[in-house]
Amino acid sequence: MGPKNPQAMNIPVVRRDSNDPDRKPGSRITGSEYHPPSRRTVASIQRIFTLITLVNGLVLLYLVIAAIQLLRVPGNRSAEIYVSLILTLLLVILAVLSYQIIARRIIQPIARLVREASAIETDDMHSLLTIRSNDEISRLAQAFNAVLARMRQALVAGEASNQQLLEANRQIEASINYAGLLQRSILPDRQLQETFGSDHFILWLPRDTVGGDYYIFHSDGGHCLAGVADCAGHGVSGAMMTMLARAGIDRSIMEVGITSPAAILSCTDTAMRTLLHGARLSKSIATSMDIGLVRLDFEARSLRFAGAKISLYWSNGETMNMLRGDNRAICDHRVGAYNDHDIPLLPDCTYYLTTDGLLDQSGGEHGFSLGSQQFTEWLIRLARQPLEQQRQSLTEALDTFRGSHPQRDDITILSFRFT
Repeated sequence: MGPKNPQAMNIPVVRRDSNDPDRKPGSRITGSEYHPPSRRTVASIQRIFTLITLVNGLVLLYLVIAAIQLLRVPGNRSAEIYVSLILTLLLVILAVLSYQIIARRIIQPIARLVREASAIETDDMHSLLTIRSNDEISRLAQAFNAVLARMRQALVAGEASNQQLLEANRQIEASINYAGLLQRSILPDRQLQETFGSDHFILWLPRDTVGGDYYIFHSDGGHCLAGVADCAGHGVSGAMMTMLARAGIDRSIMEVGITSPAAILSCTDTAMRTLLHGARLSKSIATSMDIGLVRLDFEARSLRFAGAKISLYWSNGETMNMLRGDNRAICDHRVGAYNDHDIPLLPDCTYYLTTDGLLDQSGGEHGFSLGSQQFTEWLIRLARQPLEQQRQSLTEALDTFRGSHPQRDDITILSFRFT
């Protein structure tokens, strides 16, 4: 059966009388404010009826005794006294009959209904009120049984629907978990580990089981390409976009190679516009994607960066540097070019690429976004630590900053160091 506690159901209840001087009569209160009257302060109908019967009996007994005593007085045998005695005895007979009728037809049936209703209240799913006659109380009990039967049918149907919803939810959850495994399978953790070893870390925190963030790695001899991407949306829709984006980037790398990250972004932009042409016609569907790519030449010790609304950070523990990506996402409404930026690959610096989920995360005392300034302060403080320790420290700092605020978006950070 459903919850009996009105507090759990959160049903508005109208309380007629309230001790709260600030509450208007007839105002609505929730189940947590409602308290039924105490049974100890209300006398039962049966007790009140018994008390009234006793009082009436004592009064009639007094009248009978008084009439008999008057008849015993010599010379006092008037017709009025006999009439009074007869009427008093008639009242006694009527009182006894009334007591029997009321007790058997009203008091006892009500008491029985109370006991049966209390049994039903204790989760007895099969009991009904007993119908023994065709009077008003029995018809009331019959109506109660009809309502109770309909409620039980509704509860059974609701329980069946609930089981169906639970099963559907289980299947959806299993499908999403499997989708999470598939999405995880396209992430290049093994390749990054083989190339960088302990000189890198990945902080990948989807808001849901699956998300719209992912990271990229391709290797070609003494060169490699690494990056992070943030597809529009999160959850299942974002995860589906990552699959399309991964296919678009792989195709672009096959066409233009990994020499120029800007060329990869331009080629991916063209491919995604063609692939998502129908979806882009609907303004209600977001198809944009932020990407930041770095091409590393370990022999020349150089780094080439290109970004679509994602920037590159690097720090030696004392200062912070940043290369800002172009302010145009992949599949943006505007069509334009992307630019490469060449810088030396320094052995005493740690490099970072992050999606905007971290920078936009709400937290702190006032619930403001983290922002790039506080993020760069974290990086300067952590830049000289081992990479795995940096990942743990960033995770702890993020949890502390976020506090009770929910995670707003997918979060991905790719960090590496050249040694």
